[in-house]
Amino acid sequence: MWFGELKTEDCVACILAHSLKVSGKKISKGTLLDHSMVKELSEHGYDSLTVARLEESDIPEDEAATRLSIAVCGSGVRVETAHTGRVNLYAACDGLFVFDRDSIIAINSVTESITLSVIAENQWVLAGRMIGTAKIIPYGVAQEDLTKAISYASDLMVCKPHAKRAVLIQTTFSAIKTSTLDKTAKTTAQRLQARSSDLIKELRCDHAIDNVADALATAGSLQPDLVLIVGASAISDRFDVLPSAVMRCKGHVQRVGIPVDPGNLLMLAELGGMPVVGMPGCARSVKHNGLDLLLDRIICDIEITDAWLNSLCIGGLLGEMHDRPQPRVVATPGNRVAALVLAAGSSKRAGETNKLLYPFKDKTLVGAVIETVLKSSVMTSLVVTGHQRERVEEAIKQYDIEVCHSVKYSSGMAHSLAMGISRLQTYDAVLVCLADMPHVSTDVINKIVASADGAKNKIVVPVYNQQRGNPVLIGRTFFDSLLQHEGDSGARYLIQQYPDQVIEVEVDTDSVLRDYDTAVALQSIDKE
Repeated sequence: MWFGELKTEDCVACILAHSLKVSGKKISKGTLLDHSMVKELSEHGYDSLTVARLEESDIPEDEAATRLSIAVCGSGVRVETAHTGRVNLYAACDGLFVFDRDSIIAINSVTESITLSVIAENQWVLAGRMIGTAKIIPYGVAQEDLTKAISYASDLMVCKPHAKRAVLIQTTFSAIKTSTLDKTAKTTAQRLQARSSDLIKELRCDHAIDNVADALATAGSLQPDLVLIVGASAISDRFDVLPSAVMRCKGHVQRVGIPVDPGNLLMLAELGGMPVVGMPGCARSVKHNGLDLLLDRIICDIEITDAWLNSLCIGGLLGEMHDRPQPRVVATPGNRVAALVLAAGSSKRAGETNKLLYPFKDKTLVGAVIETVLKSSVMTSLVVTGHQRERVEEAIKQYDIEVCHSVKYSSGMAHSLAMGISRLQTYDAVLVCLADMPHVSTDVINKIVASADGAKNKIVVPVYNQQRGNPVLIGRTFFDSLLQHEGDSGARYLIQQYPDQVIEVEVDTDSVLRDYDTAVALQSIDKE
């Protein structure tokens, strides 16, 4: 492709590089100029233009982006129509996003003109989420470069979960409490339920090779799809109790130890074609660990290779990721809603005043919101602080509410929201309340909460006089998306991205629209 400046009269069949205005009409960059356009531009005093001209062997940007996108589009992925050299890729179903990292890097290494970017691997995504984009930088690329890039293509896939039947084996020492074993069984069942699977049987035996081998034989007679074993002692060697028991049963031990923390003391084995996973001790807790990464792939019938396990070393320090979500725990049936009060903002529009501490009746703004939330039907409440943390926490210390601090509150509301969501993962939904909206009543909150029954996959928004307001209730299907979001927007982007999942609840008060963002607005409180 040639790019540069030409006399206007020589620009027929060239691509305009910069937008121009002629007779009040815009000619956008990227426009293929024809004779009439060139004549009009000349008549309006344009003696020369900056243009691009494709060579015979070049592929136009939209066509190139489309061909590359189709080449990498695997199952569960939808390709959007090309525009300005860009094609966006979307999840066509809910599932686990997987790809070959080396393939993506190779495609981007062919030429700076061809780019393909994707979200991080091993994420659960919802149908309709954007997962990648192919962008051609110039107005066209050489056929040779495109062909080479496509030769490196491998499928991007969103893999659906497939229900599995699992057996849990727990080994015991005399020192292990029955309550600990019971809790482990419950947590394991929740992990499986969250992945559309069931724990069909639990077996307990002494922590000895023969006993575990016998338990494996009993488990196999139930014809499960998966066996999970949690030992009374951590697996520390390939010839430790659990792997030795698998080998005694003529099974194959693929791996002992993975580069993930927490969860590195884990065994992956196979017995008669059935996966057998020796769970790390940390899997007794609901916190995210290496077991969750393996379960996601097992449930989605994705092969677990040594190469993939080795690749987990990048990003594998899960314990250091402050906002890492807990597993998608399935709550008990019913309407389990938690309230999250966001009180981390720096109140910049209110001037020097911290609006959350402004007097409101006999309280502060944030105090009034917390009191209302605590009187509502939510099961638990959490407040996130940030700006002037000490002052805000001092002002709310009399309330029986859990508090956490957002160290990155200045980066925007999204971080504070993620902080709260990460601590409320076991609930069906979270009601996000803004701490500068003290007029929202308990009745309004209860109405929103009541509408959330069975709405784990929905976003509930109050509406007054055809205007959407706050607080917004978010079903746990969207928690992972919130945990990965950045910037200064809260739930608004979810509402825009998933309009079909939004439920509107009519309320008879404008309290859902009234906040106090500015100094003028705060002064109006004194007149109320």
